[in-house]
Amino acid sequence: MLRSGYLRVNELARCIFIVTLAVVISIAQTPSSTPPSAPLPEVHRWFDLEALSIATRYRFIDTSDGATIANQQQWQLVGRGRFKFDQKGKYSVVAAIQSGTSFASGWENTGLGTGTVQSNLFLKQLYFDAKPIKPVEVQFGGIAIANGENTEITGYDNDNYLTGERLVLRLPKKIYFDEVSFTNGYVGDLNRPSVFRRFKHLNRSNYHQFLVRKQVTKNIGFSADYTFESGADTLRQAVKVKIPKARIVDSLLYENYERIDPQPGYGFAITAEKKLNAKLNLAGGFAKVSHTTLNGDRFPRGERIFITGAFKVTRELTLSSAIIRAVGPLSTPSNHRTRLEIIASYNILEALHHYRIF
Repeated sequence: MLRSGYLRVNELARCIFIVTLAVVISIAQTPSSTPPSAPLPEVHRWFDLEALSIATRYRFIDTSDGATIANQQQWQLVGRGRFKFDQKGKYSVVAAIQSGTSFASGWENTGLGTGTVQSNLFLKQLYFDAKPIKPVEVQFGGIAIANGENTEITGYDNDNYLTGERLVLRLPKKIYFDEVSFTNGYVGDLNRPSVFRRFKHLNRSNYHQFLVRKQVTKNIGFSADYTFESGADTLRQAVKVKIPKARIVDSLLYENYERIDPQPGYGFAITAEKKLNAKLNLAGGFAKVSHTTLNGDRFPRGERIFITGAFKVTRELTLSSAIIRAVGPLSTPSNHRTRLEIIASYNILEALHHYRIF
């Protein structure tokens, strides 16, 4: 059923998910014979499929007072494509469809465990992208917030969106930084992810960001930004250092934010990552969040330790997990104490590429 330009598809989305899963399984079980020939180049002249994946996760959350607020199985669908007006793709329209009913959510309930069945798909991003010359890029419409090297712990949730415009300059030989971006737009409608319902705010502005990014050496990169959002001024910085010869960790990421005004505050996260072999990757660290912000919903206010892992079963299928535990006092008894996630994700686009279907 179409409602105000967005897809609310109680039965259709469920069918799409089931059919897609069946196709994925059949592809995965196909014998490794000679891949079919590549699709006609005329398709890629006009259209690029940049992302397509499905996932399911088990999620458990309890609070500091011992209450269980989530014990459920969820599903996710993510798709992103680009229509190109010219052969080199200098001018294009980008569209991204995703599950999830809010600014900080990309998942839907399956009905197994807590929560009722959900089957929503929304066009969350739709924007015009122009690269008239190599160092310059302009985006206008329903876009995503740029986090730089910051993750969703101290930046914005990975499922974020806004309506507005962005100018990106890539002139490292002239202005030192690899990337300088200016974003102006409107962040709101946190429970209205459909871009069509948010286009009416293109003439409004409550968000400005100035961001710089630099890869100093092969092993050291950083970013920094100033953000104004709905009256709040915030500075963010992040530095990632790769340590290729170290035995314990392969990289360290330090990220932080400073809320300048109003209600000054500070938060940070330190993450260490180690690739144990070609298939298994582990990470862990400590995070402190001082304010209720639009960061990732995994990390509400408080101090937390976290451990994540990812195991690549095949080139398309990945199993991952995360456990996050609050330490010390929490702001309210209902704040999250323990969070556990176990995720299985299938990269459909990778399968399409491997079998030369697209």
